[in-house]
Amino acid sequence: YALGYYRNTKNNMYSIEVETFFKEIQNRIDYIDGANLIANNAIEQDILNGEARAYGLEFLLRKNEGKLKGWLAYTLSKSEQKTTGRTPLETGINNNEWYRTPYDKTHDISFNGTYTLNDRWKFGANFVFQTGQPTNYPTGQFEYRGLAVPLYDGSRNDQRLPAYHRIDVSATLMSKKNKTRKWKGEWVFSIYNVYNRRNAASIAFTRNSETYVNEAIRTSIFGIIPAVTYNFKF
Repeated sequence: YALGYYRNTKNNMYSIEVETFFKEIQNRIDYIDGANLIANNAIEQDILNGEARAYGLEFLLRKNEGKLKGWLAYTLSKSEQKTTGRTPLETGINNNEWYRTPYDKTHDISFNGTYTLNDRWKFGANFVFQTGQPTNYPTGQFEYRGLAVPLYDGSRNDQRLPAYHRIDVSATLMSKKNKTRKWKGEWVFSIYNVYNRRNAASIAFTRNSETYVNEAIRTSIFGIIPAVTYNFKF
């Protein structure tokens, strides 16, 4: 279900969009606590069907004309699931209460802007901020045969990874205008993740083999990435 409002202002110079939504999902599967997925020939015993819902508010402000163009978007949303047991005697996930899905992002902000300096140069910038992905951190530990084993006994997806954010910039050099020439090309010089934010793809908890101190290890995929691209049309 969705309800929205759209409006153009100042002869299409600006446009505003606001929309609220609610979505229901049936038969969404999830893994039970302690599920063993490796070499499991009866994986259907480790999954349950549940119901999910997602709802929120979206806002978009766009500038369509002029040398400076771009848009600013913001989404406030929630995505959650409830998974009960197959029978009244079987315990479901999270004590049969609603819990966050892996796709839950409370805040999602994005900005994109381009500035046309002249016929040959165009500059762009992009900013993204998202609430961290839901996850679970250990609430304690126990030792088994000299190994530290993390203990998870909190609610499902009760914690979050650190927030995700980055800035990208670009400069585009376009070919000189020539109405008789069909070939058109442009060079794009860009930098992805300008300030080298080490956004967490996951966080693992382990004991340091040298100090024997428990530590959290962040896994990041992409840092700062400069790039040069040539685009052409004919």
